[in-house]
Amino acid sequence: MNLRIPVLCFLASLLLPLRVEAAVVVRLGTLAPSGSSWELILRRMGAEWAQATSDELRLRIYAGGTVGDESEMIRKMRIGQLQAAAISNAGLAEIDPGAYALMLPMMFASYDEWDYVRQRVNPLLEEKLKEKGFVVLAWSDVGWVYFFTKSPMRSPADLRGMKLAGSHTESRTLDIFKWAGFNPVPISTVDMMTGLQTGLIDSLYLPIILAEGSQYYRQAPHMTEMKWAPLQGAVVMHEKGWAGLTADQKTEVLRITLQVGEDLRATNRDQEERSLQAMKSRGLEVVPLSDELVNEWTETVKKAYPRVRESLVPPAIFDEVVRLRDEYRKTAAAPR
Repeated sequence: MNLRIPVLCFLASLLLPLRVEAAVVVRLGTLAPSGSSWELILRRMGAEWAQATSDELRLRIYAGGTVGDESEMIRKMRIGQLQAAAISNAGLAEIDPGAYALMLPMMFASYDEWDYVRQRVNPLLEEKLKEKGFVVLAWSDVGWVYFFTKSPMRSPADLRGMKLAGSHTESRTLDIFKWAGFNPVPISTVDMMTGLQTGLIDSLYLPIILAEGSQYYRQAPHMTEMKWAPLQGAVVMHEKGWAGLTADQKTEVLRITLQVGEDLRATNRDQEERSLQAMKSRGLEVVPLSDELVNEWTETVKKAYPRVRESLVPPAIFDEVVRLRDEYRKTAAAPR
């Protein structure tokens, strides 16, 4: 009997790697630039997912719009190329237009009143998004949106003479800007730098942290000192990716992601100021506005609210946001 073959087979088996269960990989897209505070926190989240699940769950991040803009991320989640995204309310509004209600221009004057409203409205949005196949894992801040322009912009008349970047997927928003006399140019987020460089656009509105991380401010070095709208973000998973997790994995993912959302909210508002100071040190000019000009902007926007309520934001949620905002203002103004 030849013992060499069995012995060789046994020795060879010792050299083969042990069979390891394949980890579940969650592919997540985000516009957050690589190396930004947002992207670094998402990386920390992924590391904590892996640690909490004994490396059974891994997060793969595609930052800086490498998988497309938020509209494209939503499409890729629906077809399974991505399972998750860290996305703003502007993106979520493509799933359910109610998300626009928390980013209405000139609707909120402070983080305090915005926080009061969104704590009560976000649960409604979560239900709407769930009905359409998306699970909200956590909400977080993106920050106040400001106008960044190639030349100083102060009044609505100034902006009407500019080519304003507008989302190529938000036709109703573009229509409202046009109705108000502005000149929006449909463009993808990932094409805005090229648009600024070529003159296709000369103005845009975005959060301070994104302006610094994306370097847009180098091409549009004037920031109008007016809080246009607050913008929140969310980490969402498509229901197909969510269904692929075990019950224990879902528990850990929710626990960790909720904490990350809280941490991001706590640090983001300080990061806004740090980013602003960094841009100013590199040449950004902050263009101040008088109270009269702020009032002019407010009145200009208010004239558009009926049209926004009619064609952009569902009337019920629009009215609820206004009611809650006014409720907060009345409470805050009451004597104590």
